[in-house]
Amino acid sequence: MNEKKIIILIFVLLLTLQSYSCSKKDSNPLQDETSTGIIDADNPDIQYVGRFDRRYPKKAVFDWSGVYIRAKFEGTRCSVRLKDGNNFYAITIDNQTPQVLKTDTSTVYPVAIGLKDSVHIILIEKRTEANIGKGEFLGFILEEGKKLLTQDSASNRRIEFIGNSITCGYGVEGANASEPFKPETENATLSYASLIGRALNADYAMVAYSGKGIIRNYGDVNKTSKEPMPFLYNRTCLYDSTLIWDYTSWIPQAVVINLGTNDYSTQPFPDKSVFQEAYTQLINRVQSQYPEVTIFCVNGPMIGEPCGNYINEIVKQFQQNNDNKKVYYVAVNTSTLTMSERGSDWHPNISGQQKTADVILPIIKDKMGW
Repeated sequence: MNEKKIIILIFVLLLTLQSYSCSKKDSNPLQDETSTGIIDADNPDIQYVGRFDRRYPKKAVFDWSGVYIRAKFEGTRCSVRLKDGNNFYAITIDNQTPQVLKTDTSTVYPVAIGLKDSVHIILIEKRTEANIGKGEFLGFILEEGKKLLTQDSASNRRIEFIGNSITCGYGVEGANASEPFKPETENATLSYASLIGRALNADYAMVAYSGKGIIRNYGDVNKTSKEPMPFLYNRTCLYDSTLIWDYTSWIPQAVVINLGTNDYSTQPFPDKSVFQEAYTQLINRVQSQYPEVTIFCVNGPMIGEPCGNYINEIVKQFQQNNDNKKVYYVAVNTSTLTMSERGSDWHPNISGQQKTADVILPIIKDKMGW
């Protein structure tokens, strides 16, 4: 056989081997994940709770406060593949004390090292809110030969929280009321919303943003604002106004609305009729998306009257005049918090958020039968 024929034969053999290798890999992608330890974001054993942009198979994009990712993995270590650079995250392994992850220019973060060689649960939760920036979760890196496992069924209890900075956990880890806002002291995992969700063993999602009101945002020179919270409510991610959330993808049994603080915290106040009409429209909107939902309308703990009375009047109208009467008012009085229970810019600190949760929680338990 001449040299030219030998070269052609070798080339054909290489092409055949490459084709076989690709065929084997494509026929069982999880086999490749197990052998390499690299787990992509579209692995079916990863649970996503909250609003995520899932248009891209190999990444999950997000920006709202408190979104979280949960997985069960084998082995002694785990790294998170994450593209961000701005946000802070709480990383919890096996329900132990969360560790704080501050992202930078890296895309791989070792978050668990030297664990017992067994099965572990990891929870990744976004501490900071949408204005700090978006994140892109790309997956995990495990030890070679290790894999994710199918988790227990997700909780059959689901709560959505619509709110402002209080719901976001703004300044919850701040030293005192005079300390200004810093991203590192914001922690959605310690807000009343997260505390209530965990106490009820419920999955919870937040659609919350600092400074937003029902019809007027904080400090606006006008009585109404162009983009109050209801304007943003249908967005999958705050940064993308064209991407509309699919309400059928995650249906809560309960929705907690805690808005009004920013409407009435500074002058000029919105007119009562305008505020009540906007609030009524939001309740109608929530009910139209989730027909069986129970809604809890919270006022406080950073604002009192007239906001509380206005909201309570709306709730009474729903209970008297609407077919869906499952709308309830919850007052968290401004006197609930002492000075020692205030963090940055007078927001509730850890103790203040717990006291806020303690007022709301028994009412949800009672009305939901949880």
